[in-house]
Amino acid sequence: MSIESHSRKEVGGWPAEGLEQVAACPLCESPDSATLHERLEDHMFQSPGKWTLSKCLDCGCAYLNPRPTLATIGRAYEGYFTHGNSADETTFARVWPRVAHAYLNARYGTSYPDTLRGSEYVSRLIPTVRRYLEASHARHLPFTSRRGRLLDVGCGSGDFVQFASHLGWSAEGIDNDPAAVASAQAAGRNVLHGTVNSLPLRPASYDHITLGQVIEHVHDPVSLLQRCFDLLVPGGRLWLETPNLQSTGHDVFGPSWRGLEPPRHLVLFDRQSLSAALLRAGFSSVDYRPHPGVPAFMWLKSRVIADASGGPPPTGANRLMTSMAGALVAEAWSTRRPKKSEFLTCLAFRPDDAK
Repeated sequence: MSIESHSRKEVGGWPAEGLEQVAACPLCESPDSATLHERLEDHMFQSPGKWTLSKCLDCGCAYLNPRPTLATIGRAYEGYFTHGNSADETTFARVWPRVAHAYLNARYGTSYPDTLRGSEYVSRLIPTVRRYLEASHARHLPFTSRRGRLLDVGCGSGDFVQFASHLGWSAEGIDNDPAAVASAQAAGRNVLHGTVNSLPLRPASYDHITLGQVIEHVHDPVSLLQRCFDLLVPGGRLWLETPNLQSTGHDVFGPSWRGLEPPRHLVLFDRQSLSAALLRAGFSSVDYRPHPGVPAFMWLKSRVIADASGGPPPTGANRLMTSMAGALVAEAWSTRRPKKSEFLTCLAFRPDDAK
């Protein structure tokens, strides 16, 4: 992938020496692109800059151009509440984990102590809630007699590592956030500080790797996928989730869609571009799975961004679609048209050399 330094003094407060121009698509290396959105700002976490999102005319992904360099991208995370370490103290933020843990205890035999008694029955009775918990917390883990080794890349404070360990997996996590890693280690979770490229991990040593809301943050997504492929045993599988560029939310909110998140989200995918990247990395097949229950969160945050951007308030049909009623429409629509879901959630498989 070809990059070059950016010549302007700054982009909305981001210094020129901290920017690089992307001369070719980070996925397919095509030089052909068109502007998708301009003057994007970080209204959620207030990092500096006004950003342009380009769309590759060949594979269909979108990428920030120019973008922060590897040396300066950390500046985009200075005010960022990551991995659940948020200042959000709403009643929902306090209660929801207890509801989720109650369901996981009942469904998988885990032993979370902080549960809301009886809420597991409510979760089981509401299909959308149940399927949301299966996708977001259980991550479609296979139920096999041999659980094997699992690696959670971008594990944060290690909640999923703990969950997988409860199920009998030999689970490990990696994260580049030192505060999150310290929190995980203090809780006794097997988590290391670093990246899959910086740590001396043994190839072909993991049966299952999870990559949740990570790939959109990296400068070289294909290299990350290739490294995950190398770390999997033959027949192993990768679970991956990332925002969907073709989602209904992006159609409705456009530059205010929560999934864009400049400048932390450097590359965004649709099914076509993500599948192509996975196959290019060596994976033999890609199986997309539903992740229901997401539009409500995405609509709420996208409305916050839209209001903060200072544009005209929505009117008419657009006002209806940007409301919570619109989120319900999007939920129903994504059930009928999975390609319009807010997240791309998939399993990718390394070929079994023995077959």
